[in-house]
Amino acid sequence: MNADRDLDCNHDHTEQLTRRIDELARELDALRSELQHGSLSVNGERPTAGVATTTSPTIAESVNGEVDGGEQASMSRRHALRAAGVLAAGAVAGGAGIIAAASPAAAATGTFNGGSPAVIANGGGGLGSVGVDAQVQGTNGIAVDATSSGTDGVGVRGNGDLFGVYGISTNGAGVSGETMGQFGIYGNSVGGTSSAGVYGRSMNGRGLSGYGDVGVYEQSLNVGVSIDAEQTSLRFSTAATSPLTSGGTYQKRDIVVDSAGVMWFCVAGGTPGTWRMLSGPSTAGAFTPLTPGRVYDSRLSTYAQHGVLGSGQRRTLSIGTSYDVNGGSPTANFVPEGATAVFANITVVDTVGSGYLAVNPGGTTVVSASSINWSAAGQILANGISLTLNSSRQITVIAGGAGSTQFIIDILGYYR
Repeated sequence: MNADRDLDCNHDHTEQLTRRIDELARELDALRSELQHGSLSVNGERPTAGVATTTSPTIAESVNGEVDGGEQASMSRRHALRAAGVLAAGAVAGGAGIIAAASPAAAATGTFNGGSPAVIANGGGGLGSVGVDAQVQGTNGIAVDATSSGTDGVGVRGNGDLFGVYGISTNGAGVSGETMGQFGIYGNSVGGTSSAGVYGRSMNGRGLSGYGDVGVYEQSLNVGVSIDAEQTSLRFSTAATSPLTSGGTYQKRDIVVDSAGVMWFCVAGGTPGTWRMLSGPSTAGAFTPLTPGRVYDSRLSTYAQHGVLGSGQRRTLSIGTSYDVNGGSPTANFVPEGATAVFANITVVDTVGSGYLAVNPGGTTVVSASSINWSAAGQILANGISLTLNSSRQITVIAGGAGSTQFIIDILGYYR
């Protein structure tokens, strides 16, 4: 029975302490609001509207116990806040053993000015502890938005053994940081291979967004930046100027994608430095070697256009499908869609007289160079050459000179 009474007493005391903490929290919120609106009078009194009435001593009454009427008239707002803080601290200290059973006070909005850092949050040493956990429910919301105007400031800084800064958003920004100084977002992690200094994830927006002299800076002993995306892993802005004409100063290993969609790689720093074009609308792209395959033989009726090609004649051929040497066993998309050029071997057989073949992108009929030449009848000659394709994977073959010939085209690889 005594144990039951003790439990009842502890329960009652817990409820009383919980109510008192909630009352203090409401009073502090009201006082903060009054201070922000300048409504606290010099005599220490404050409006009671919106504040729950309690028989416990109010902050003003506690202050009255500390100072007399003359001192009360000169009490600053800072003293009032300090007194409120003392009361709150005393209440918490008095119930430290059972504070975990108390309900948390309602969250309050506010602006913290002055001091550095403005907010300090320690998550403790427990498994999975978190320093700051911020969530928003509205659309286009930002869980954490931090701005620093100092010359060496950091908008958001996080240190952890797993994630330094971790943000998830469904339709906004997981983590957003802005600074006039060094780092908009700074994240440091000392964990294993699955840890990250900064982790950003968005279901319908940007997981991580950076803007500045260096938008996002990542330093790691293992992987600098790891991107996991179901659609686009990396997207470049279309506003950049070509490094060859921008007048800027670059460092070795810089990568720039200019407004024309050309990707450049810096092999030597300077103004502008030395650059290599990696890709672009007018470049062939990467080379993919193939086991050689035959895509045309004018001697075989397998091909819709076949037979001798005479002087001044031309043929536009699709080279996407390969065949065996007898014109059978077709392989569709041997040269795939999107290929911009091929490396080919062109052979002339059963030549008559002398002449040449010019091989152009499909539809181009102007002859500006020859691809292979013959000088007598009955010759068999071959030449390896790169051929540019049109968007339909076609080439146009033109016979020049006085002679005629049969011809074969074999593909050894393509560029895309």
